[in-house]
Amino acid sequence: MNPLRVGIDLTGIWHRPTGIFRYTAETAKQLLLLPESEPALRYVLFFAREIHPDFVPFRHSCETVLCPTRNELLSKQFWFPCILPRLRLDIMHYPTFPPPFLRLSSPRTVMTFYDTGPWRYPQAQTLHGRLYFRTLLSRGIRRCERAVTLSKHAKSEIGHFLGNRYLPKISIAPGAVRPDFGEVVSDTRKQQVQSDHQLPASFFLTVATVEPRKNLPTLFAAYTQLKHQLGPTCPALVVVGRKGWNCDDILRYMTTLQENVLFLDHISDLDLIAVYQMATCFIFPSLYEGFGLPVVEAMTAGCPVITTTSSSLPEVAGDAALLVDPLNTGEMARAMQQVLQDTALQQRMIAAGRVQAACFSWEETARIYRDVYMAASASHNS
Repeated sequence: MNPLRVGIDLTGIWHRPTGIFRYTAETAKQLLLLPESEPALRYVLFFAREIHPDFVPFRHSCETVLCPTRNELLSKQFWFPCILPRLRLDIMHYPTFPPPFLRLSSPRTVMTFYDTGPWRYPQAQTLHGRLYFRTLLSRGIRRCERAVTLSKHAKSEIGHFLGNRYLPKISIAPGAVRPDFGEVVSDTRKQQVQSDHQLPASFFLTVATVEPRKNLPTLFAAYTQLKHQLGPTCPALVVVGRKGWNCDDILRYMTTLQENVLFLDHISDLDLIAVYQMATCFIFPSLYEGFGLPVVEAMTAGCPVITTTSSSLPEVAGDAALLVDPLNTGEMARAMQQVLQDTALQQRMIAAGRVQAACFSWEETARIYRDVYMAASASHNS
C-alpha cells in the first residue's frame, strides 16, 4: 500500500514564533517524530523561500517545497492552486491561514480553524481583515473534508456562527508547551536576562500581541488602581508581545504609566522562559481566545496565572488559575493583590498549574492530526 501523501502549509512560520505560528510549527515537528508515521504517511512541507531553521534537522524525513514569496495573499490564493495539481498529494493541510478560495482539483483539504473572532469581535479587526477571514473561513469550512480547532468552546462557536452541520467534521486538538518551559532556570541565567532586558526585581507579567482583542487597557486600568493602593511596594508590569493591529492608542496609554510598565516588543524563547519563572504572577486579560497558549506556558514555567472567564480560557486554565471578568477592573486588581500578598496561594496555584499544564501534550496533538488525515482520506474513499 502506498503511503498517504500529506502536504502541510508552513509558509507562515517565518513570522515570530507566537500563537498560531508556534502551534503550527510544534505540531508539524511532532508529526515527523511520531514513530508510527511511516510508512502509512509521507509528509510534504511547504516553506516560504527557504526551509525554516527548526526543520533543517528533519529534511531527510520529509519532502519540502519552497514557495517563492512570503506574501500571504499571493502564496495562498495564486501559488498554491497552481502548484498543488503537480504534486500528487492525497491531503493538503492549512494549519495557519484559511485554504485558498480556489480549489481547482485534488488533494482533499484539512484546515485548522482557530476561532470565530471575525464574527464574535468584528470591531477588533480592520474591515479588510474581517471580510477576508469571514469569506475564506466560511468557504474553507464548507468545502474541506475535515477541520481542527483547539477547544470545545471554539468548536461550539463555529457551530453558532457558521452552522451546526459542520460540527461532525471538526476535531479538537489543543495546544501544548515544550518541556523546556518547565525546566528550572539557574539564578545566573535569570540575572543575565534581567540585565539584558532591564527588568525590575519583581513584576507582574503579561504576554500578548498589542491589539484590541487582548484587552490590555483593562489590565492597565487594574494595574493603575493597584499601584494607587499599594504605592511603591507594588511590582512593575512587564508586557511581552509584538505590536499588532490598531495598537497606537494602547501604546500611548502604556507610555502614560511611565516607568511602572515595561514593554518588550519580542524576546527569544529562552529569555521568555526565564521571564515567566521570574514573574510574581502572569495575567492574561484577553477578551477572546480559541485556546490561549500563554496560559499553559506560564503554568508549565511555574508562574501563578490570572486569566478571564471569557471564551476558551476557563477550559484551558481549569481550576489552576484565578478567573476574573475581563471588563471588571476592580476584580482584576483584587486578584492581582491577592496573589501578590498570599504566598500560600501562590504555591497552591503553581502546583495546580503544573498539573493542569501536563494535561496538554504536543505528541497527543500530533496523533489527533494524524487521525484527522486518515479520516479525511477515508471519507473521500467511502
